[in-house]
Amino acid sequence: MSVNNRLITFAQQELVISHNETERERIKSSLGQLEKILKDKLGNNVKEFVRFGSFTRNTILPRKHDQNSDVDLMVVFNTSSGIKTPGTYRRNLLDVVSAAYPNSISKKDFPVVKLELTNIMFDIVPAYSEEYWGKSYYIPGSGDSWRSTTPNDINEDLSSKNQSYGNNIVRNVVRLCKHWNAFAGYPFESYLLEKEILGIYFLQGDNLYDKFTSVLESIAGNRPGVRQALEWINHYKGGWNTAPNEAKQIEWLQKLLPGFR
Repeated sequence: MSVNNRLITFAQQELVISHNETERERIKSSLGQLEKILKDKLGNNVKEFVRFGSFTRNTILPRKHDQNSDVDLMVVFNTSSGIKTPGTYRRNLLDVVSAAYPNSISKKDFPVVKLELTNIMFDIVPAYSEEYWGKSYYIPGSGDSWRSTTPNDINEDLSSKNQSYGNNIVRNVVRLCKHWNAFAGYPFESYLLEKEILGIYFLQGDNLYDKFTSVLESIAGNRPGVRQALEWINHYKGGWNTAPNEAKQIEWLQKLLPGFR
């Protein structure tokens, strides 16, 4: 199997939480149960739930490949009686999840409440919304203040670009880069990494191997470990007077993607 095909298999099987439908359905069930508990306990104080983040884009990685992998849930509070501080809403959320999941890890971790179950981590974000010329959402900002946000703002862009270039190459590049990012100690915030990748031009006919290495060169090529690995990968691809060495290419790829086999 070629290096490119091995990367495709890795990206579309090992790095996809939904590759195993049982696992994805278990997460969806846990998410639905969490929403039900919050609604039952907080009642009319909850206006709506908004699911967002990498789980909704199918770019979330299994936790064995990204220990920070989580599912994001925005709890939009009813503010008809006034807007409370973010800290107050976080405390309300923490009290509910701590009581409902006594054997799980739950804690405040600005600006969210984290709930760690056996199969997934949830980041629960308090929010409120306003509707004037459209709906605007607000989540915790610095100093117990609020800031505006647009949940799922890149979902459509990712889906459209992925479909336009075909072969699932854009989504696979995102997964590979997120795997590298996790094992590099998270030099990039996950959402901003995805957004930066979407801003990079993809040529029709790119294969995953070439596109991943070129994107990584673009976003992190100045990092010593990345620069060295990419130089050796290109060296072992061979040239007009040297034969390619796939074993060595894979060896250096594994320094960027430790889970790649």
